[in-house]
Amino acid sequence: MNIHDLEEFLHLNTAGERWHLAHPGELSPFYERLRLDDYRGQKCYYFDFINTLKSDQIGIIKESRYTTIPPHHHKDMELNYIYEGKCTFVINGKEVEMHQGDLCIFDTNVVHSATSLKTEKDIVINIVFRKEFFNSVFLSRMSQKGILTSFLLNAISKNRRHDQYIIFKTQENFKVHTLIQYLLCEYFGPSKCYQELIKTYVSAIFLELINTLYDDQEKFSDDENNQTTLIPVLNYIEENYNRCHLEDVSEKFGYNPNYLSNMLKKKTGMSFIEVKTSQQMTEGAFLLANSKLTINEIIYKVGCNNVNFFYKKFKSFYGMTPKEYRMNVNEHYHFG
Repeated sequence: MNIHDLEEFLHLNTAGERWHLAHPGELSPFYERLRLDDYRGQKCYYFDFINTLKSDQIGIIKESRYTTIPPHHHKDMELNYIYEGKCTFVINGKEVEMHQGDLCIFDTNVVHSATSLKTEKDIVINIVFRKEFFNSVFLSRMSQKGILTSFLLNAISKNRRHDQYIIFKTQENFKVHTLIQYLLCEYFGPSKCYQELIKTYVSAIFLELINTLYDDQEKFSDDENNQTTLIPVLNYIEENYNRCHLEDVSEKFGYNPNYLSNMLKKKTGMSFIEVKTSQQMTEGAFLLANSKLTINEIIYKVGCNNVNFFYKKFKSFYGMTPKEYRMNVNEHYHFG
């Protein structure tokens, strides 16, 4: 599929869209098959994406036009991209209007809905991901940067409630739109290299978004009143994680240690020590995937003095031991 074919494909009415045109204002029969939960004080549907993610770690859906989407949540991460037009969402009870080029990443179990009635020119793309994609394939492709990735994705840590989201304004970034077009062309018109290209395009999209975090000093979307960005602090910890302390970082950026500690906890869900540990684990994962260092050499290199501590934390982050992680990554990239 080429870009011209993609444009035609996205503007064609799907069977679901034709149903909505014939039944204006009605809820799709699709919802009759879904579980309706009492979740965080409201009724909302549970999406499991069982058909979209049958055998893949990544699935893509063109959101139905001519209708709204009621409150829902799901166990998988989701990226919504406004390919064309606009759409109004309610996310964790807050109304957000997004326009062409806007992109929102929802962590697991974020309650959200699409309240505006999309017209034929309002095209929203949903990309959903299994956690396995981030735990092995994605991280193995990345550079040694790690804390900002955790800050962005927030699903790598499995020990806290997932209710964050982040919005990117990518209207001026032609690379994001182009990468999404390439991704959609491959997904809806697969080639012989489909599996590898899908992972490559998605990884490239996220890496480009991380560049956006660096370049534009983006913040978590739930922190409108505090204009202080945490990005330089996280960047400094990434570069100096094996030798910096809370007091050092606080002094460098002119913060009271307690204030910085509270800000870290609020924005990342982690204490200063947990942020450092997160970087150690991500660095360790990178080295396991991209070096021939022994596991003990890696533990020493990332600054962990306690081998048992590293093993315990690594398994809590990635759901497998360092040895299993290395074997898993090697299996993904064995072309023998």
